[in-house]
Amino acid sequence: MFRSTLISAKLNKTIMKSKNLALITGASSGIGEALSREMVQRGWSVIGIARSQGKLAAIQKELGDAFMPVVCDISQKSEVERASKEMLKKEVCPTHFFLNAAIAGEKVIENPQAFDLSMHEKIMAVNYFGVLSFVEFWEKHAMNNGGANFIVTSSINAIFAPPTGSAYCASKAAISKAFESLSLTYFGTNLKFSTIYCGPVATEGLKGDLPFTWKSEKMARYMADFAIKEKSHGEPSLFYGVVCRFLRALPYNWTMKILKKL
Repeated sequence: MFRSTLISAKLNKTIMKSKNLALITGASSGIGEALSREMVQRGWSVIGIARSQGKLAAIQKELGDAFMPVVCDISQKSEVERASKEMLKKEVCPTHFFLNAAIAGEKVIENPQAFDLSMHEKIMAVNYFGVLSFVEFWEKHAMNNGGANFIVTSSINAIFAPPTGSAYCASKAAISKAFESLSLTYFGTNLKFSTIYCGPVATEGLKGDLPFTWKSEKMARYMADFAIKEKSHGEPSLFYGVVCRFLRALPYNWTMKILKKL
């Protein structure tokens, strides 16, 4: 069975003494990898969560003591709990949780002639329940530690759901609404819940040549600035925010005509 592990046998003193400590899921590639570099460059310490031990080890070698890799499959609640308990044993409690890991890109494209419920179950396990597993475990610990900001990477597809993406869009809409409610539920406490609705980002899973696609590094800078400002809602791409709301407001026959021309 897959087991979460701390790659480092001992947490280094840099991590243990850090007041600005970010936990980043999906840290081995794409936005998560870029964000790990961005936060370390800004003087933060980072706990990088991902499944790939090799990729995490390479990032640790590059970033040094400010980066602690943790191998964990976030689709398994037991793995999130095990990894989190290992951190607590070392008296480590993040101040910011960038809950960024998700199944996306080509992996979420559906067969329009064969609906597959298992795809919904697989995607929700990571994109929705995998996020909330961290919230459930760390809620009280973070509150007792002086507070924390839970930041989820959502998508403009939570606003407009295009064809062949029902599972992915549903997962992003669900986690966005969950965080919206959590933000209000914990209003006035030292816990904050924030959502970033990303447009297309040039990661390994993104295919095609969409206009105004951001690089991972640009998105990482936006997310770091967003966290410091402690906003509850962010839409990096004005263009896609407008386009998605426009397409959602149109009759479906018009929407499909536009999409077929893209």
